[in-house]
Amino acid sequence: MMKGIKAGWVMVFLGILLILSLIILGKAIVDECVRLNGFYSMKKVLVSEKKQVGQKGENSFSIDDINRLEKELSTKNISYTAQSGMASTSAVYGDNVYPVSLTGIDYLYTQFRGRVLEEGNYITQKQQEEGALVVLIDEELAWEIFKTDKVIGKTIDIFNTAFTIVGVVEKEASIIGKLTDDGLPDVYISASVMLELDTTARITDLQIKTVNANTLDQNTTEVSAAIRQIGKDPSSYNISDYNLKLALMEQKPLLLVFVLGLAAMLSLAAYIKNLTKELYILIKNSCKTDYFSNVLKSKLGEIGGSILEMVLSLAGMALIWIGIRFTLYIPPENIPDELINISYYSDLIKAAIQGGVQNRGYVAPQAELIVNAADMLLNLLLCVSFVLGFLLLYAGFRELKEWNMDTFKLTTALGLFFLISLGILTVEAYLMGLPYVVNVKGILVAWVFIFLNVVRNIKEKESDVKNV
Repeated sequence: MMKGIKAGWVMVFLGILLILSLIILGKAIVDECVRLNGFYSMKKVLVSEKKQVGQKGENSFSIDDINRLEKELSTKNISYTAQSGMASTSAVYGDNVYPVSLTGIDYLYTQFRGRVLEEGNYITQKQQEEGALVVLIDEELAWEIFKTDKVIGKTIDIFNTAFTIVGVVEKEASIIGKLTDDGLPDVYISASVMLELDTTARITDLQIKTVNANTLDQNTTEVSAAIRQIGKDPSSYNISDYNLKLALMEQKPLLLVFVLGLAAMLSLAAYIKNLTKELYILIKNSCKTDYFSNVLKSKLGEIGGSILEMVLSLAGMALIWIGIRFTLYIPPENIPDELINISYYSDLIKAAIQGGVQNRGYVAPQAELIVNAADMLLNLLLCVSFVLGFLLLYAGFRELKEWNMDTFKLTTALGLFFLISLGILTVEAYLMGLPYVVNVKGILVAWVFIFLNVVRNIKEKESDVKNV
């Protein structure tokens, strides 16, 4: 019996911890992804080649292409990056060669990528226009070469050319940054300079500032039309609206809160139903021996108390609904014309497989890697919370019926579990380099869900005892 009780406590605690993990860490992951995407955040469209850059680079962009796109889209907020076609790139200092991850950027890069500068500055518009031989390196390379991060003004050689260091960027400390790290120090030079010095270099992706078009494909449609206008085939590129990607990521923690809140509302609805039934039976039985008016007077306390509980329960349901409601976004391509259409979903699966085959060799840009890593973490938390978290919690609640504890003691114990779980998740967020986020609505809804389940289990236990 004692072992069963201990196992029950453990299951309930782990269930609470896992369910809260998506509410706490999920929001933090989304916020970190937004930060890593720079000042413009996810309000952008990413255009990238579907296949690895070939020797001819038919699908790569030129500076002239980008200038024409700016006119077609009536915007000056287009950032581009260039990548070398060589198998590896390196930086040279003295007789030492250091393998690096080299990227050619423009002066707008910082608006679309949230790298933190340790000192110095990014490449300016003037430096870009003048073709200045300047470079940014990360702190890892600075320490490896110079044994200090105070390196502004020092030079390193890239493509047998001396570049002056103008900035040092911090290494990404968050879990998303580490998941997208290729293990090499990051080095940034002007994309226009890179195209001149490296004949294999190509402009491989564009980031275009857009407005949030809600759930419409307006942004991708406009960008595709502009790409077609400059003489390129839009089907040769992955064109993604990150406004929509953000909507999909944000709703995953909200979906769990919605389910918790809906379950809590159903518990309150069941409680109101039982109160109504008990009140009806009370009045009906009392009316067998007395007039209805007299029953109301004599049972005023009981009747009034029951009505007050029902009103408070209805108010609680309304408050929960206000806290959990959100607009669900489902990509249009995932919605069939008919509700049940097996062939439609099989075609989706086939298209996904074929797309994966066609994109073999595709090198995803950093912006896409960041979003993919964040989405992978969210999906993992979603599965853990929904499947394992609920399974453990309900298995523990089932054991509650066997525990000889009153409502106050049990609620106090679970409240302590709740606080400990929040503390553990706060420490986890810190260790993973995620921002400190307090999702107040989500936390409150989760607590209401747990509390109502405790009350329901105790009521069921008392009802079982009475029936016996």
